[in-house]
Parts: sequence; structure tokens; C-alpha cells
Amino acid sequence: MERVTPVMMGVVAAALAVVAQAFLWVVPPPAYGLCIVCHGRDFVVWLTGALTGLPVQVAEASSAWPLLTVLGVFLGARYAAAEHGEYRDQWIEPRFTAFFCGMGVMILGLLIMGCPTRLLLRAAYGDPIGATGAVFVLLGVAAATFVMRRRAG
Repeated sequence: MERVTPVMMGVVAAALAVVAQAFLWVVPPPAYGLCIVCHGRDFVVWLTGALTGLPVQVAEASSAWPLLTVLGVFLGARYAAAEHGEYRDQWIEPRFTAFFCGMGVMILGLLIMGCPTRLLLRAAYGDPIGATGAVFVLLGVAAATFVMRRRAG
């Protein structure tokens, strides 16, 4: 079997996006990006409404179909790692700390209403909250990189 390259996957994903937009009426808003926090929230809200029948308020992009971004990123990363022989089960130690750090990132992402891309866009438009959030995201990335490099070396 021929190995799937990133270019091939990009072409297939783009073709599927065109088909979804043309035939399934999946039309994201202009300048809509990829956000694990927001898309995860929208998927959970959409799924809750679909399973319970309760009226829920979802983002415009997920009004007709659920946003499967998080599932797609997870499956794509797992497939790519397995394809290149890099996949292995690995536990981050300590698990309890990793769980709550991940939960904290998601909660803070929801509090600032978005991902780093959205923060940068808001900062570019002159929004002080976006600029402040972007600065703190950069500080967080620098601190995490410092800690990880210190642990590795």
C-alpha cells in the first residue's frame, strides 16, 4: 500500500471541504479558524442538544452539522504517528497534574473566548483584551518550553 503523504491528505481534506460546502451546506463564517477549545465546546453542546432534544445555542458554524475538528485532529495525529512509527502509549507523569493542567487550559481558553489565533486577530484589530491574552499565551508557551527543556536536559 502506498504511503499517504501530507500533501495527499491536504488535497483530500480540501476536496472534502468543498464537497461539504457545496452539497451539505456546511458554510463556516468568514475568517473562521481552527480552535480546539471552541470547536470542542461547540461539539459537546451540539451533541447534548441532539441527544436530549433540549434547545441549545450553538455557534453559527455548527448549526447544521457538528464541528468534528477535535475528533479530526485527534484521529489525524494518531494516524500520522502510527504511519511514521512514532505512536506509542505514553503516560504523562503525574497524571493528576496533567489532567488538571489540561482542564485549566480549556477553562481559560473559554474565559478568553478563543484560541491564540483568535487572540492575535483581536489584538490586530486593537482589542486590548486580545492583546493582553496574546501576551499571556506567549508567556505561557515560553514558561512551558523552559520547564520541558529543563526536565529533558
